[in-house]
Amino acid sequence: MQWLSLKQTSPVKRSVADYNALRQLFTTYSPDILAFQEVDSTEALYRIVDKTQYNIYLSDRIHNPQDTFKKNNQYTGFAVKRHIVVNDITDLSQLSSPAIATGIPMPFKNKLRYGSIIEIVINQQSIQLLNLHLKSGCFTETQLFKQKTQACKTLTQQLTLIKQWVETQQQQSYPFIIVGDINHQIVDSRQFLRKISNDAGAIKLLSTAIKANCTVKLVTKKTRIRTYRQLIDHLIATTDIKALSQQQIQYDRQKLLQFTLSDHCPLLFTLSLNSIEKS
Repeated sequence: MQWLSLKQTSPVKRSVADYNALRQLFTTYSPDILAFQEVDSTEALYRIVDKTQYNIYLSDRIHNPQDTFKKNNQYTGFAVKRHIVVNDITDLSQLSSPAIATGIPMPFKNKLRYGSIIEIVINQQSIQLLNLHLKSGCFTETQLFKQKTQACKTLTQQLTLIKQWVETQQQQSYPFIIVGDINHQIVDSRQFLRKISNDAGAIKLLSTAIKANCTVKLVTKKTRIRTYRQLIDHLIATTDIKALSQQQIQYDRQKLLQFTLSDHCPLLFTLSLNSIEKS
């Protein structure tokens, strides 16, 4: 959501008109579940999503002072329509300091984003959703392979922790979805899936069918327009979850120039879950 915050210290400041434009865009699609990144508070997000229709599940990180910053923070989380049964699961907080969590010598404290987790119940079947915002700066497969930068080393450590979470879910044989800002271009899906699972054949990259063509306005010290031709936002799911449709939502050019929206184009999925019989 590109620093969605009501604080005056936020790197991105939005007007009432900006929030109204974001609200109109969200209302156009009204997804059952929104997996968001870079939100500072529920108050800011409720300016976009209807409080009477959605519950917000904000990252546990907001309650841990040792992993937050005094001025501005970027939290992951979910906004879920109120008719959906939700169990708020403890976050994958180890992603904040992955060197420490993976036992790397001389670890350092990153204060990175947690992985938010919820469990939803659809047709009496439970699905766990893990929402990620991983370390930025290691965007290509070549960079990740060479491991020359701190960003790539950190991303590798985070992927190791995600692999541990995936293995736990696969042992339970329950369906799950991993979604969010991976901050990495996945060109070879099988190669990437092997980094997060010993049974890569049991999961699929459902975002692979989307052709990226995302034009955004980057609002920092200098405002500029940029088009991205590669996805760094992705959705991975167990094979019992099918994508009936998937798309990248493009911003209207006039609104893009007029308002401060986001530096990512949202991905929209319609998913179905096959019936699962437990032995």
